[in-house]
Amino acid sequence: MTDEQLKLLFLVAEKGSFSKAEETGYVSKQAILKQINKLEEELGFPLFERGKKGVRLTEAGTQFVNGIRKLQSQKEKLIKACRSMVDDQCIRIGNVEHQVLLDRVTHEFTQRYPGIRIIRAVHPNHSGEWRVENNIIDVGETFSNDKAPDFHYTFKPLTHVPFVAAMRSGHPLSSLSSVSLSQLTQYPLTVFPRMLDSNVVDALHEAFKDRKENLIERDDVDHQVEAAFECLSGDSLLLTANPFIHSISELVKIPLNTGWTREYGIIYNEPVSPSVRKYIDLAEEIYRQ
Repeated sequence: MTDEQLKLLFLVAEKGSFSKAEETGYVSKQAILKQINKLEEELGFPLFERGKKGVRLTEAGTQFVNGIRKLQSQKEKLIKACRSMVDDQCIRIGNVEHQVLLDRVTHEFTQRYPGIRIIRAVHPNHSGEWRVENNIIDVGETFSNDKAPDFHYTFKPLTHVPFVAAMRSGHPLSSLSSVSLSQLTQYPLTVFPRMLDSNVVDALHEAFKDRKENLIERDDVDHQVEAAFECLSGDSLLLTANPFIHSISELVKIPLNTGWTREYGIIYNEPVSPSVRKYIDLAEEIYRQ
């Protein structure tokens, strides 16, 4: 008895016809018949009653199909349970260049739990939400705003990060302790609207209404790091609350006087393994300090 034979058995039972099974199973009718005949020969009883209008399971065939389905369900549960025993020894963490919130957590976690392996799942774009939702990674980081995609995961807030204007050292604004929107309008300002609440975008449009050419709105959120380094030449500015900006020592970061902040946190799917739970608890502990 092979998995292929069982797959064809279920297909024929569902379709009630070898011909219809051929249409949807991408296997010839002759091949299906051959496999079902071999299965019946091995089992020692007929699985189907064959007629001009199609086929239907015999009483024994019905009991066999129902029993096999139950066994397969038990097998899947067993595999999942065994896999979780292995998965509990490692944590898959989403990692892209402009996500640094969990770096502190990961560093401390490896010191505290050296027996649990950390796997950095590097991916090329800002789609950690999708990867968490689809169980490709165990934890990731993201921010909360009114444009957040409709993904299904648990978001646990960790910190609020204030907005800053990033600029080169020696920029005319670089000596200020804070900066206003009206001061920003004097220079080219790069923003990523997809990462901003609607009220922030509206406020920027209002502030720059007389200098629209200075408000540079970009949609390529995967290139935030490049946009930051572009500020090192010339007088252009970058408006951001992304924590990665503070890792670029060459840039001066001046807080806005608007009081704007962005809420960042850790994302994951429930239920989590004991190891992932330890990681989440540690993240909360670190950012409460």
